[in-house]
Amino acid sequence: MPVKGRNMFKKRGSGIGDRGVGGCFFPSPGRRRVAFFIFLLLGWFLIVRVDAATGASSPSASLSESVSLAELRSDAARQQELARYAKGIFLARLGFGAAVAPPPWTAGIQRACFVTFFSGRRVVACSGGFLPRTSDLSREIEANVRQALHLDPRAMRIDRKTAVAARVLITFPGEPRPVASYHAVDPVRQGLFVENDRFGVAIVPGEAKTASWAFREALRRLGESDPSRVRLFVFEAWGVQTEKRNE
Repeated sequence: MPVKGRNMFKKRGSGIGDRGVGGCFFPSPGRRRVAFFIFLLLGWFLIVRVDAATGASSPSASLSESVSLAELRSDAARQQELARYAKGIFLARLGFGAAVAPPPWTAGIQRACFVTFFSGRRVVACSGGFLPRTSDLSREIEANVRQALHLDPRAMRIDRKTAVAARVLITFPGEPRPVASYHAVDPVRQGLFVENDRFGVAIVPGEAKTASWAFREALRRLGESDPSRVRLFVFEAWGVQTEKRNE
C-alpha cells in the first residue's frame, strides 16, 4: 500500500523464512507533508466510498456496545469475529461472497492496523498504516482491505480458490523506533520497517521466520541494491488471525 512520508508509516514485518514472501509495500517519498496529505486524502476518499456503499452508522450509535483494544486482546471470540469480518469484506470485494455487517462493538475503537491475506505462507494482499484514518475499527479494516485489493499488485493474481482459502492477519502496530541493524529485531513479536528515499516496506510479526530474510525481502521489494541507503525501524505488534483449521 502506498505510504508516503518518511518515518511516519512503517510496513509490517516479522519473522522471515527463506522461502516466505511478504511485506506490505508503500511508496514513501521523503517529502513528508505533501506525501502525508496525499495519503490522508486517498484514505478519506476510500472511507467516503465505504460509508456510501455500506451505509455505516455513526460510531455513537453503538458506543454502548463497544469494547477497548485491551479487552479485545483478551477476548478470543471477538478476535475471531473481527477476523471473519475482514475475510468477509475481502471475499465480497472480490465478488466471491455476500456483503457483511461490521461487529457493532468496533465503533468505540479508533486504532490503526495492517490487514494481510495469506495463501499458505505467501502474502497475496496487504495494506495498513501507523495512524488511524477512520473513527472506528471496522471502517479502518474495511478501508485497508479495499486498498490492499486496489493497490497491492499481488492482489491481481487472486482467484476464487485462493480467496476462499486465504488466511487473514490483522496486526496492531506500536510506535516505530529506529534501529541500527535488523539483528535487533525479534521477528516473532516485532515488525520491521525498511525505507529508502522513495518507498517503504513493512514486514509484520508472524510473516517471516528470520530477521535476515525480512531485511532481504524488504530490499528486494524496494529495488534497493545498497543496504547502506535504507533506514530501519522496529515496532512492537500483536495480531488477530483466522483459525488455520477453518481457513
